[in-house]
Amino acid sequence: MSTYVMSDLHGCYDEFLEMLEKIQFNEYDHLYIDGDICDRGPKSIPLLQYIMVQKNMTAILGNHDVWLRDFADYLIDLKNNRQCEPACLELRLWMESNGGASTIDQFLGLSNPECYDIKTYLESLLPYHTLTVRNHHYSIVHAGLGSDIRDYHLIPAISENDLIWGDGGLASNSLRNSTLIVGHVPTFIYGKQYENHIIHETTSDTFHIDGGCVFGKSLLCLRLEDQKEFVIPSNS
Repeated sequence: MSTYVMSDLHGCYDEFLEMLEKIQFNEYDHLYIDGDICDRGPKSIPLLQYIMVQKNMTAILGNHDVWLRDFADYLIDLKNNRQCEPACLELRLWMESNGGASTIDQFLGLSNPECYDIKTYLESLLPYHTLTVRNHHYSIVHAGLGSDIRDYHLIPAISENDLIWGDGGLASNSLRNSTLIVGHVPTFIYGKQYENHIIHETTSDTFHIDGGCVFGKSLLCLRLEDQKEFVIPSNS
């Protein structure tokens, strides 16, 4: 039994399946997905629907998932010709500047029950997860803590907005009793030396695992038992 973490899949369904094959993922393993299943990539909704039905996969909310969750009702009404209000600025920002257009198109092509299944699933997710693997504690959030807390037990008190947007840079872990795992910012943003690799920032004990697959880099995966990384190059 192994425990894995990936983040920022962004509709890269093919690379995701390749990674599952590479790590020989099976029913006894567990995968945590650290936000941003949707947007920018080609297969956001099929990928999300696949993850939804896997009992050994746990998703953590990212900012892109929150956009779909928050606008699901609007889109369902639009799909059923019940929506007369024009798109608000936040919806247009998601759609036009953050890769939401393809996700919206795929969502509108679903049946009403499928749309409501996705809405219900996203509403069930939390913006954090904490766990212990081989006596080592990990805290998983999408972007960062957004506050200078010392104890992982205080993470539930942090706002969702901070956890999905609160990037703290490379050394983003203020916790004294937990390793922090984040995505949100692709590792190549921090320098070419980090391209296509997980960053372990040791002074604050932070793992950065967004490999920027949707930007033509790599999908990254961290196995928690031995902190080994796995890499699948982007198909784009």
